[in-house]
Amino acid sequence: MNWDWTRVVRGLALATWGAFFAYLWISGRATTYIGPKTAWVVTLGALTLPLVAVAYLWGARSHPRAASAREVGANGLLIAPILLALMVPAPSLGALAVKNKRTKNPPAPIDAPVDGEIRLYEIAWAADSAKYAAANDLATGKAVDFVGFVSRDKLPGGQLELSRFFVSCCAADATAYSVKITPPAGEPPTPVDAWVRVRGTLAGQPGSTLSVAATALDKVSEPSNPYN
Repeated sequence: MNWDWTRVVRGLALATWGAFFAYLWISGRATTYIGPKTAWVVTLGALTLPLVAVAYLWGARSHPRAASAREVGANGLLIAPILLALMVPAPSLGALAVKNKRTKNPPAPIDAPVDGEIRLYEIAWAADSAKYAAANDLATGKAVDFVGFVSRDKLPGGQLELSRFFVSCCAADATAYSVKITPPAGEPPTPVDAWVRVRGTLAGQPGSTLSVAATALDKVSEPSNPYN
């Protein structure tokens, strides 16, 4: 049978991308690269690209044509990012990224109420905005239980800084949120970049000096979705 090898090469490139999206979808690793608002792209790619690839390959069974070196090279470049992603898995953003991206936290969205468990970035918003803290009952003495990674240690008063990135589109637009933690008395040092679960209560003044007085600080594994 004669083949249109230009269509074959393009079809294989599309099939490779479809397989990669399917892998991200099934394994749950999509959040390593993109945020929840754009996660639909992975699902759509996993479902549609294999079908498009089959259509390309079906149409390659007639009209014989050789694939040029330029065509092969262009499609090789098209799938090169997949090979890089598989050979060098993207590490989650950590303390160095917090340092490089450190800016004042974005303004607290007053119309975004706390829903369920209090998360690190909601405490960070309350530390910046007394209005947000009052609207969501984030007052001194409020019990909290959340997970973050150590972005700075050896702060004045023996405090630690815990951070977590929030991704809306992809890792490139990640925003770092940070809160200060007072560890329990006698707590051994916690290394930078270590993920920990913090249980304790809010302390200090919302809108200015709000922090967390921890009653327990336990090392945990990195969450399956570190950007949330």
